[in-house]
Amino acid sequence: MKKGALGLPLEYEKLSKYFDARNIGGDTDAKNGVVERLLKTHKVQTVLDLTCGTGSQVFFLAKRGYKIVGADFSPALLAIARAKARNEKIDVKFIDGDMRTLMVGKFDAVITIFNAVGHLTKAGFAKAIKNIHQNLKTGGIYIFDILNLEAMTDTVVADLAYCVHKKFNDTQMYIVQYSTINRNNGHLTSYDHYIVQKNADKPEKFDHTFSLQIYTAKELRAMLAKNGFETIGQYAMDGSEFLEKKSLNLLTVARKL
Repeated sequence: MKKGALGLPLEYEKLSKYFDARNIGGDTDAKNGVVERLLKTHKVQTVLDLTCGTGSQVFFLAKRGYKIVGADFSPALLAIARAKARNEKIDVKFIDGDMRTLMVGKFDAVITIFNAVGHLTKAGFAKAIKNIHQNLKTGGIYIFDILNLEAMTDTVVADLAYCVHKKFNDTQMYIVQYSTINRNNGHLTSYDHYIVQKNADKPEKFDHTFSLQIYTAKELRAMLAKNGFETIGQYAMDGSEFLEKKSLNLLTVARKL
């Protein structure tokens, strides 16, 4: 995936070694567990993770007996995932590729988790849905999540702002982020300010902006129907009932027709 109009977080490429420090938290296993329960409900055995990053979902599911392949557009993130697999002696295949075009095989399920589809434009996501359709067996399921546009009130967007201090081995990171929303086009734009200091070295500063394309539940159902899927479930990210005006995250399960 090349950088497009929406941009990408710095951790996907330039600061990839800090990806886990920023993106893997105390709730990660809980979210992965929700995905696993959905896979189990639909009797899934084989899984293709088309946006695997450093492998959070891949390793979680592999340890629970699923036959899973990971793929991602970022060579830097895949290098970290492969190193983890070697260190943990987990036999998992990782493939370099773009979710819009990569053909791997026929799977029971495809997943793209943690707002991954938000880095695609609407046209790019439509192309990805068509490609995901080709990577699924008939009746296979596609599970993905994205922020819910209907819940993005001014208060919610303001509450997305944060200032954090994280330690990663011999490095300290200070990150300040705030966001704005354009409800007309569904763009949630984030403004990041980083200070990264290794040991007592001079700190490095980075300023960065990127956007996520977010959707309403209705928009997603229409896109999926147009591209060969039926939506069979929409949930909050914790697996509870999805509330159109209140659930911040939207987890969707669709079946290939």
